[in-house]
Amino acid sequence: MSAARNTLRITLLSAAILLTSHASAQNVSGEDLYKQQCAACHAIQKDAPPGMGPNLHGVVGRPAGAIAGFAHSKEFKTALKGKSWSPELLDKWLENPQKVAKGTYMMYQQADPAVRAAIIDYLKSVK
Repeated sequence: MSAARNTLRITLLSAAILLTSHASAQNVSGEDLYKQQCAACHAIQKDAPPGMGPNLHGVVGRPAGAIAGFAHSKEFKTALKGKSWSPELLDKWLENPQKVAKGTYMMYQQADPAVRAAIIDYLKSVK
């Protein structure tokens, strides 16, 4: 990946984090939270090509790093080898991807467990 593309990726992800960091799950559906916080980088429609991040259609239960055509970082591949996206792993990932796979490209972090749960519940429904 070129340095310019990586810089652009980090800039866009940082902007998305700043714009969505105050969202609350109290009055917003998991689908709306996904659209606000995830859709800028991740497609959700079946067979849609990956964006900055892999397509998340059917992600719950899928082996981590199993999307053909998406180049996961070396750190991601090493840290998540042999693991599947369980709700528990997704929760840890959404809370702080760097704690799960230090050096991974994903910059998003969600401190609110209710927001993470709502997004994960939505992802479980997309099969």
